[in-house]
Amino acid sequence: MLSFRIAIILSLLTAGSKSFAQSIQIKIEDSKNKTPLSSAVVLAENSDKKQFVGITGEDGTCTIDVSLPCFVTVQYLGYPDVHTQLHSSDTTIILTSLENSLNEVVITGEYNINTSDKSVYNVRVLDSKQIEAKQSSTLADLLNTQLNIRLNQDNILGTGISINGLSGQNVKILIDGVPVIGRENGNINLSQILLNDVERIEIIEGPASVMYGTDAIGGLINIITKQNSPSKVELTLNSLYETDGRYNIDGNAFFKMGTDHFSANGGRYFFDGFSNPDTGRWQEWKPYEQHFLGVEYGLKSQHTDAQFKLKYFHETTQNKGVAILTPYEAYAFDEYYLTDRYDASWIQSVRLTRNLKIDFTNAYSNYSRIRNTYRKDLVALTQELVPLSSMQDSSLFQQFVFRGNFSRILPVKKINFMFGYDVNLENGRGEKLLDEKQSLNDYALFMSAQLKLNRFTLRPSLRGGFNSRYDEPLIPAFNLVFNPDDSWAIRTGYSRGFRAPSLKELDLLFVDVNHNIHGNPDLKAEDSHHFVFSADYNQRIEKSIVHLGSSLSFNSIHNVITLAQTDASSNFYTYINIDKYRTISGALEISYGYQPFSFGSGFSLTALYNSLSETNDKVPIFSYSPEWNLNTTFEWKKLNAMMNIQLKVTGTTFGYALDDSSNVYQTQIASYSMLDANITKNILKKRIIATLGGKNLLNVQDIKSTGVAGVHSADTGSIPNSTGRFIYINLALKIFKQ
Repeated sequence: MLSFRIAIILSLLTAGSKSFAQSIQIKIEDSKNKTPLSSAVVLAENSDKKQFVGITGEDGTCTIDVSLPCFVTVQYLGYPDVHTQLHSSDTTIILTSLENSLNEVVITGEYNINTSDKSVYNVRVLDSKQIEAKQSSTLADLLNTQLNIRLNQDNILGTGISINGLSGQNVKILIDGVPVIGRENGNINLSQILLNDVERIEIIEGPASVMYGTDAIGGLINIITKQNSPSKVELTLNSLYETDGRYNIDGNAFFKMGTDHFSANGGRYFFDGFSNPDTGRWQEWKPYEQHFLGVEYGLKSQHTDAQFKLKYFHETTQNKGVAILTPYEAYAFDEYYLTDRYDASWIQSVRLTRNLKIDFTNAYSNYSRIRNTYRKDLVALTQELVPLSSMQDSSLFQQFVFRGNFSRILPVKKINFMFGYDVNLENGRGEKLLDEKQSLNDYALFMSAQLKLNRFTLRPSLRGGFNSRYDEPLIPAFNLVFNPDDSWAIRTGYSRGFRAPSLKELDLLFVDVNHNIHGNPDLKAEDSHHFVFSADYNQRIEKSIVHLGSSLSFNSIHNVITLAQTDASSNFYTYINIDKYRTISGALEISYGYQPFSFGSGFSLTALYNSLSETNDKVPIFSYSPEWNLNTTFEWKKLNAMMNIQLKVTGTTFGYALDDSSNVYQTQIASYSMLDANITKNILKKRIIATLGGKNLLNVQDIKSTGVAGVHSADTGSIPNSTGRFIYINLALKIFKQ
C-alpha cells in the first residue's frame, strides 16, 4: 500500500574511524519559527558505507542506529537539501524554507529538487511570496511585469506570449509538468490558468526541447501548484473586486490525514465587459463568466510520492454585436463562446534505492470550444439560433501525455544520469478543422548525464523522436555551470530546438466576424540553434541580500511559422514559413533586500532579424526593442502591512509586414509603461489578509500600432492592451490548525 512521503534521498560519503553502532536522535526544525518538521527523510551513512534511513515523526525527530561519526542528508519538500557530518548522538538540524532561502528551489529541467544557483539552467522563479506581493488576479497580470516577457491581447482568441522575441506556439506552458492545450492561433486565454492554487512559477528562457519536446523553442513556463502545507487543516476563502467590472470568489481546502493529504479548490470568476469610450452593445473587452473545480489526493511513504489530480473549468464569453436598426425592427448578432476543460493527472516518484528513482507523469486533457451565434431582437429581448452552419461551430481537442524517467542522483558521485521517454498524443475534431478530424503524435526517448568536476557541472543531453507528420531530428544540448565560490554561478550552453506545426497551424479553419484564419498543411517544421551565456552573483551580507545577474543569448531559427495576410480585400490570413529568423537578447538585473525593504530592477535589449527584411533596402535588417522594469517592496512589521510598487517600461516593438503587393514594410507598436501599486494588511495573525491596490495607474489602454508586429498587412491603428486604470480590493480569510 502506498503511503504519503515526499522523499528524494541524497547521500554523502564519509571518512573516519569506526566506532560501535549506537542510537542517535535527530530533530528537524524550520529555521523561521522552529516548528518541528514531520515526514522529513534522513539518510545516514557511516564509515563502512552502510546507509540507514529515518523518517521524522510528529515531533520532528527520528532515531537511527548508526556508528559515529557519520554523514547525513536531510530533504523535505520546499526546502533545500542539508548535508552535514554528525559527531553527537543528539542533534538538531535546521532547514530553511523556500521563501526564506537566498536561492529559490527549482525543479524544471532538473533531475531532482535543486536550488537556482546550482541548476544547470538559468531558471527564473516567481515564488509564493512574490505572487502574494504582486496580488495579480490573472497569470497575464503576473507575467506582464517580467523582463523579456511580452503579451499581446486578442479579446476572442486569448493572450499571445513572447519570450525574447519568440511567441505563439514557441513558448510552452506547463502545469506541474503537463502541457496546456487549447490554443487558438498560438494564443491561450491566460485568464483560464488560475493563480489561486499556485505555489511558484518557473521560467526558462531559450529551448527546452530535449527535456520537454516540441513547442519549447522560445522558452518554457512551468506553473507549480501547491502540494503541501505546514498545517494539518487549512481553509482559505478569497474575494476580489475590480472597478473595471471583475468579481472573483474562490476557496481552497487542505487536510492532512496521517501521511496522506486531500485538497480541493473551486470558484467563480466574472467580468461584465468594458469599452472606453462606451460603444453601446459592442464591447472591446468581452464579458465572461468562469467556473472551476479541482481536487487532489496525495500519498507518501519512505519510497514513493504520488498525486492524483482532477480539474474542471468552464467559461462563457459573449461577443455582443453592433445594433442594426431598420424602420421596422432592431436586432443584433451575438456570439457565445463556450469553453470546457477537463484535466486528469497521476504524478508519481518512486525511490528504488537510496540514489535511484523513477518518475512518472500520466495525464489526460480535454478541451472543447463551441461558438453559437444568435439573432437577438433588441425590442422584445428574445433571441434565436442563426440557422447557418457558417455561424456555428465546435472543436474538441484531446491530449494524452505519458512521461517517465529513470535517474541516479548522488551528490558525491562525479557522474549521475537520466533516461526517459516522452509520449504526446493529440487529436482534434470539429468544423474548424480540415476534414473535421486530425491527429498529431510525438514519441521520444531522451537521456542526459551530469558530470561534476570540482566546481564545474557539465550536462550533455540528447533526444531522439518520431513525429507522425514530420521527420524529427536528433536534438542535442550541452550545459555547463561554473561555481567559483558559493556566491557565483556562471553558465553557458547550446541547445537545438525542434517544433512540428500544431494541429491548428496545419488544419485550422477559423472564420467569424473578426477572423478569417486558415491552416496550411504544407508548413515545414521549425528548427533552431540557441546559445546562451549568463552570470549570477548572490550574497547574503549580514541582514541584506544582494543579487546581480546578466545574460546574453542568440537564437537562430529556420522555417519559423507565422501568420500572414495573403488577401487584404477579404482579410484572409494563413500560416507561412520564414526561412531565417534570429534573435539576440541581453539583460542586466539587480536586486537588494534589507528588511523591511527590497528593491529589484532590470534592463534588457532584444534584436530581431527576419529574412523578409532582405527584400527591401529601406527596411532595417535588425530591429531593436528595449525593456526596463522596477519592483520595490516595503514591510511595516509593527502594522503587519506591506506595500508593493511595480513599473515596467516596454520600448517600441518593430516588426515586418506585407502590403497588398507582397512588398515588405516595417511595422511598429509604440512604447508604453505599466505601473501597479498595492498595500496589503495582515489581520489576526494572517487569518485575514486585505489588499487595496491600483492597476495600470498610467491608464494605458490601446497602444498605437502601424500594422501588427509580425507578417501582417493590416494597419489596425492600435491594439488593445488593458481596460485602463482601475482600483481593486482583495480579501482573504484563512483558517488553519497546526
